[in-house]
Amino acid sequence: MIQLPPVRLPTSVFVGRATELAELAACVRRPPAVALLEGEAGVGKTRLVRELLRLPQVAARTVLVGACQPMRTPLPYGPVVDILRETGDLLAGVADALPPVTGVLRSLLPELAPLLPPEPERGDVAVERHRVFRAVRELLAAYGPALLVVEDLHWADEGTQDLLRFITSPPPPGLSAVFSYRREEGAALPGSGYRLLADARNSLLRLRPLDPGPVAALAADLLGTAEVPEDFALALHHRTAGIPFVIEEVLREVRETGATAAPNPTVLDLVDIPDLLRDTMSDRLARLGPTVSAVVHAAAVLDMPATEHEIGTVAGLPARRVGSALIRALAAAVLHETDTGRYALRHPLARQAAYICVPGPQRRRLHARAAELLAAAPDPPVVRLAHHHRRAGDLTDWVRKTLAAVDQATEVGDTALALHLLEEALVDDALPSRARNTLAVRLSRVALNAIAHSSTVERLGALLRDGTLGRSSRGEVRLNLGRLLMNQAGRMELGQNEIEMAIHDLRDRPLLAARGMAALCVPSFGARPVGFHLRWLDEAVSALDGARDLELIASVRANEVTALAQTGAPAMWAAAADLPGSARSSRVRRQLSRAYNNLADAAAWLGHYSAAREYLRTGGALLVDADVPFLSMLATGTGLRLDVAVGRWDGVSAAAAALIEQAGEMGYLAADARLALAWLSLARDDRDLASRHLDDALAAAPENAPVSLAVATGRVAIALARGDVAAAAVGAARAVAEARHKGNWVWAADLVPRATRAYTRSGRVEEAADLVAEYVRGIEGRDAPLAVAGAELARGVLASARGCHGEAVARYAAAADHYSALPHPHAAAAAREAAARSALDDGDTATATRHLTAATTTFADLGAARDEARCRQVARRFRRGTPRGRRGYGDDLSPREREVVDLVAAGRTNRQIAQQLYLSPRTVEHHVAKAMRKLGLTSRAAFEPATG
Repeated sequence: MIQLPPVRLPTSVFVGRATELAELAACVRRPPAVALLEGEAGVGKTRLVRELLRLPQVAARTVLVGACQPMRTPLPYGPVVDILRETGDLLAGVADALPPVTGVLRSLLPELAPLLPPEPERGDVAVERHRVFRAVRELLAAYGPALLVVEDLHWADEGTQDLLRFITSPPPPGLSAVFSYRREEGAALPGSGYRLLADARNSLLRLRPLDPGPVAALAADLLGTAEVPEDFALALHHRTAGIPFVIEEVLREVRETGATAAPNPTVLDLVDIPDLLRDTMSDRLARLGPTVSAVVHAAAVLDMPATEHEIGTVAGLPARRVGSALIRALAAAVLHETDTGRYALRHPLARQAAYICVPGPQRRRLHARAAELLAAAPDPPVVRLAHHHRRAGDLTDWVRKTLAAVDQATEVGDTALALHLLEEALVDDALPSRARNTLAVRLSRVALNAIAHSSTVERLGALLRDGTLGRSSRGEVRLNLGRLLMNQAGRMELGQNEIEMAIHDLRDRPLLAARGMAALCVPSFGARPVGFHLRWLDEAVSALDGARDLELIASVRANEVTALAQTGAPAMWAAAADLPGSARSSRVRRQLSRAYNNLADAAAWLGHYSAAREYLRTGGALLVDADVPFLSMLATGTGLRLDVAVGRWDGVSAAAAALIEQAGEMGYLAADARLALAWLSLARDDRDLASRHLDDALAAAPENAPVSLAVATGRVAIALARGDVAAAAVGAARAVAEARHKGNWVWAADLVPRATRAYTRSGRVEEAADLVAEYVRGIEGRDAPLAVAGAELARGVLASARGCHGEAVARYAAAADHYSALPHPHAAAAAREAAARSALDDGDTATATRHLTAATTTFADLGAARDEARCRQVARRFRRGTPRGRRGYGDDLSPREREVVDLVAAGRTNRQIAQQLYLSPRTVEHHVAKAMRKLGLTSRAAFEPATG
């Protein structure tokens, strides 16, 4: 086998070419055969040949490999001479059998002259040429079964092309040949000289660029990861057109950025065009000449499929020269026809490489012509016009067209494009200061009604810090940034600070300042007491005197009804009834939609579940033609919380996951989804999963008061379920302090019963009693049915801890009735289970059976399997042989006392018994004392298992 010429060895995985490799191998294994391998530059022809030569059935043969070089004056028969001069070892074994004609090669192959026959007498040029061709063919035939590979045939001189054509028409019996070439470089191809064998022992393979799947596999291998994200692979495929060489060069640059673990599409925007690709494009354009270069430069500046007329106009060439230049650019595969009569560079990197080759002054002229061309269109593409004006140095028209493009994008709902255009313009150092104020205000307005990313928030903050904005513009940007921080980012304190500063800046614009005051009215935002928000509400309402701005009026009224609803004020119903169901103005409809969605959120926390559903429907209908994505997402989250509360658990997990994915980096918009998942996990007794969802919910909305209290409540519930009374008590105390500071007890409907249980289990019964009393006072006069149910549940816990089991049964039953009316079936079933346990403690098995049966049935209907199993286990313990009705046991042990005695005799502590029997430690202590008295014992150590 002949040593292969030096090449860059492949370092990446071989992907996407299995079919072509199999076809190529099948062809060359059956000599005589000719395989033609066609493909554009970088598509992987050389790699395919190298993989062919690695195959055992090919590597065992004599392999002769050479390549043509892009030389201005090629050497005669250059690649064939290079191949043969390395075959001395082969020639030594067959020299005696060579025909005399091979002696003509002595002058071409002086290294082999001693092994060749004597050189024959010279004839004329034609005779000598024919002898050389025959001699090469005879020499190859003498080498026996062999594979001849000649790469880059498009660079071969005419003599080499003729020689190879002679050798393979047809090849010697034992010879297979593989020739690779680029069609666009004008190589002599089948149909213009090469004649393939008539039978099946030949092949023409056209290599295409890789599909996205192989591109992903290649990228993962080159970046050293198991896989790459799908969006990254698709972006890489688009950027490189699937050409392996370009992919490898781009990923070489990506590796230098260090973003290889989980690359995202934005990384590709940070990558400079590879030097090798840029130099390759520069060389190709230089060879094609100035006219073709002008056409390619125009296509690169236009950056879209363009007609011959459009390219010629931008290039500034006469029509008669454009056509021929296009033909040459197409033949060289620099340009490609993308549609009938439209042409462009193959992929974005090729366009970038060609664009870089355009000198600066010429580039500005081309952009100016492109802007003039596009402006004359019936429907001018304003985004592209803005781009061309900027590149041409026309800053006035750039700003004007940018604003027009933003308006157009906003009008069709493409707020992401609008934000991108504004942010891109605002980081441009050439932007005039007056325009900077205009664009900054516009960015803040668009961001309010879009799903704004962290980059937008950072850009607005930077604009406020750099001191370039006037006071009025600064005030409006501050106001909108503050609302954005609260509504989408969940950063309440920071947002409120920005708005308070905005109100100061907007003292000459009182109506806009009033909008800021209205934004400070929402009690759920931040940790400040409710009184802070209600004071700002009074200021906002006062500022409306004489106002005619319908959107402003709707904004203030929306936040007024929100404040009333979030505090459970009975006046909320009248205020809600005064809200119109629609409006002519889309901006007013947005405010109304926000009002109804806020009402739904507040009603869900209060326990008005039916009303919440109705408000969601009204708000959703308003959103249909007043598209505000973040409002829609918040409404979806409220709906998920409702679904979990009312027991509609099917589909919640999938819908919550979809909302979390949609929210992306704006996690606040999916906080309710995470909370719903936590509640669902708690109801299913999956405490570890619930803990993770609670952590995520708090991380997403750390400054949303009801969410924060709900997370704290969930953590207390988990600690109680695990028997960690210390953690439960400490967590409860902190959450109670938060609720007390906020001053809105209606949000503590779930917290207070669990805090009461944590306090009583830790022996702080009187502190629990004070909390319950404070809570009852705090919700007095509030229209909050969930809080009323919570109050009854907390009273039941307190009564049970005091040993007042009859009262506990009544309180738990009342709580269950309240929960059922909401409906909140899981909470109702849990309250009935608690009533049953208190009834058992009171010796009333009939009442216990009734409540326990109802709880078991509800848990089963919900699919709360562990809750159902626990209830059935409790029922089995006391039903066997237990008479109906309330009875006293005198000096005999009650069924519950017998259970406790058995566990004490088994060595259990009071806390362990309480955890196993779902009782409070205080109740267990009460049972132990009564059992000791009845059995006449003075020490726990004297207990033996009860026998009856």
